[in-house]
Order: sequence, then C-alpha cells, then structure tokens
Amino acid sequence: MESVSLSVRRLRLSLTLFVLFLGLFSPRLFAAEITPEVAISTLEATQVGFRSVHNKIAPAVVSIASRMEVAPTATSILSGAPQVQNASGSGVIIREDGIVLTNVHVVKDATKVTVKLNGGEDDLPAEVVQLDSRTDLAIVRITRPGKYPVAVLGDAIDVQVGDWSIAFGNPFRLASTMTVGVISATGRNLPQDDGSFSYNDLLQTDASINPGNSGGPLVNIRSEVIGINFMIYSPGDSAGSVGIGFAIPINEYTKEIIATLTTGKPVERGRLGVSVGPLSDVMREQYGVPTGGAFVEEVIPGMPAEKGGVLAEDVITDYNGTAVKDVNQFVRLIERTKPGSLVTIQVMRKKKVEKLTITVGAIPVAAKNDLSAKNTGLAVVTLSPELITRLGATGVKYGVVVTDVAAGTAADDAGLREGDIIMSIGTTDRVDIRNVDDFWAELSKRNTPTSKGQLLRIKRGTRTIMITFPKIDTK
Repeated sequence: MESVSLSVRRLRLSLTLFVLFLGLFSPRLFAAEITPEVAISTLEATQVGFRSVHNKIAPAVVSIASRMEVAPTATSILSGAPQVQNASGSGVIIREDGIVLTNVHVVKDATKVTVKLNGGEDDLPAEVVQLDSRTDLAIVRITRPGKYPVAVLGDAIDVQVGDWSIAFGNPFRLASTMTVGVISATGRNLPQDDGSFSYNDLLQTDASINPGNSGGPLVNIRSEVIGINFMIYSPGDSAGSVGIGFAIPINEYTKEIIATLTTGKPVERGRLGVSVGPLSDVMREQYGVPTGGAFVEEVIPGMPAEKGGVLAEDVITDYNGTAVKDVNQFVRLIERTKPGSLVTIQVMRKKKVEKLTITVGAIPVAAKNDLSAKNTGLAVVTLSPELITRLGATGVKYGVVVTDVAAGTAADDAGLREGDIIMSIGTTDRVDIRNVDDFWAELSKRNTPTSKGQLLRIKRGTRTIMITFPKIDTK
C-alpha cells in the first residue's frame, strides 16, 4: 500500500509540474489551473530538490587552514626573518581515501595544512600533493587513514546560461554554507594579475561567493561538481559578493589535469616562445588576413618559435591542422601540446603563406618542493609597466624585480639588491624569465645535487651584470 501511495504522489507531482510548464507559455489559458495550492506544491518540489543537493554534496565539502612562511616585501615594515601568515579556504573530497580538490592560492607555500570535515570537530592533518598555477587547481591529501564522503565530478561542457548553479564553501569561516543562483555566462577569459597568462573558459555565476569560498565546489541540480569556485569581482573597497563570481570548469581538460596532480606530478604544457595579440581591421587589411589568426608581436630569442623560423609580424593562421580563431584559442592549443612534439604551423607573411615545422618546448613547471622565499631569502614580483617606469628600466620587456633580500641568506650571499631585475637564468642554456612562477620553477629545476649554482642575468640601473646564485640545500 505504501508503494502505491508513493506512486500516486509522484504522478500528482509530475502532472503539477507539467501544468505549470504549460502555464508559463500560455498564462491566460492556464491561469485558472495554477491555484495557490498548485504553485506551493511546485515550490515545495523545488525546495526538496535543493535539499537533496545539499545532503549529497555538503558532507564532501571541507574547510582548509594553511600556515605559510613568506618573506617580507619591499613595503613591509619588517625585514629579515620570514613572516608567518594564516589562510583559510574550502575544498571538496573527490576520492574516498581523502583526496581533496581546492585552489592553489588556498595552499601555496603552506608549511602546514589541516582539513576539517563538515560538522567535524578535529583538524585533520593533510599535505599538499601538487599544484597547477595556470588553472589554480591543487590537490591536498588527508593523511589520516579513513573512508571519506566524496562528491562526483560532472562536466561543464553542456552548461548553459540560465542553468541552476549551487555554490558550497566556508565564506568568512562560516562552515558548510550553500548559496543558489544561475550560470550568468560561460567561456570567460580573465588575465592573471601579472598579465603573464589567462584563466580560460571560466563559468560565471551569481550564486553568492565570498572570501573563504575559494576551492569549494559549484554544482548543478544533479549534485555533480561542474566547477571549483576561485574568484569574485568586487568593485571599490568591498570584499564581499556583488553577484559576479567565477569558477574553474570541470571538463575533459581539467579532469586530465586533476588526474595528473593526484599522482604528485606537475602538469606539462607546450611553449613556442612568442608573444601574440589580436588583429585590428586595419591590420587585417594590411596583412591579408580577413578573419581569425594571432599576430606575432615578439619572438623570444633561443625559444622554439625562433628556431622554427617564426618572425615578428607573422600572422599565425593554422596550428597543426587547426584553424586559429583568436589569441586565446591559439594559446590553449600550444599549452595542450605535449612538449617535444613536432608541429606544423601556417603563417601569413607579407601576404604570402609560409609553412613551418617546430618542436614544441615546455613551460617551466614547479616541483613539489619548490625553492621559494622561505629558503632563499629572496622576494620577487613580476616586472610590470609601472615598475619599468619607476625603475627607469628602459628597454627591459620582462623579468622579475627583487623586492627584498633577507640578511645572511643565499640571496644576500649572491649580492642581490632590492630593485634588481632578474631577466634570465643560465648562459648557453639560457631561459628568459617572464614572471614569478617561471623564476621559481626554473631555479628549482636547476638546483640539482650536482649543481654548483646558477648564473642570473641582472639589470641594475643602467648596467647588465651576471650574478652567481648558490646551490640551495633543501633538506
């Protein structure tokens, strides 16, 4: 009898939703049928749906606390020994043995990480497995053995504007918070703070996301994780949500990245060594490219593009058989190419088509135990146009600027000074430094047991000098 009653209730609910659906498209025809009771019944059904999502997802959402040692910056009133900072954020368990997916900025440079389960009392010990700064995805492992609740990773490929979106996390340290909204936009591309690369294909939502939500899941009404919350837009001095939040999409590409990070390996990405930009209408007429393409603004010396014959002012129209639609798509095609692969590119040069063959290089990747400010005594920031002007570094296009050198450290022994611009590492195998991640990754990679140190090419005032940076003992 109970099962018959349940079937009747389900049939009644289905008929109610069907009537309401028709009423949305023919309000005058069906106004009489949509009684207050019908409307309330429909809202109750929606409410049950949201409760179901919460009950499935919330147990897998965790809060993450990180303790970080950071070197003081140039503007800090302190100097010398590293400072300690605490950070907090969210994460979601994606494997029963305690594998947690979160953001890089929640755990980067952490010397201690703890995880607290939803409703739990204990701070569980955890460790950072691996990071990927270019997607801001990170994997943390709960080190206490156990079988943990998990959330299912979905796929954002079919997500459309107007779809329900439900955000989970710990905003302002308020544990296990759920907010509801819709997908406001898809395919957003936002530049990283220093302009060195862009976060691509982001989901935008008006579900409330605030400080502390970083690393938490964005889910659909089927209780599938379709994104990882990581950024909000807050104009002025506001630190809270104004209804513009962004999430890293869960799709085939990011699932591959997550799988790689879970093994402890860094993600390898292809690199050509060119700076590219869009074409204006005038440029299209002058260069003979009516649609698509990526304009080569600069070719970096010694990199694969130069070795393959790419020239400044070329317009790249095809990459390994795929038509280049715009700059963002071109960059993604390169990054998703395995380093060492042989590719063909087609360029328009002086209104003539040229075909080139290039061996793809690799973007420097950071090892798990990166050298950093805490064990070198060196603090750096990516060179920006503002810093170029402030330092009078005319002609310098890229590099990192030394903002602090702690006394008695390796950086101090090397003779580095505040205001120095580190432009490259190495001599015959020189690698130009484009940003902070490049610098730490390349320095770490070269800090091998057999290394005696590395040569840094420095811009100091009007002089270009070479400085030897000593080998660092990371034990």
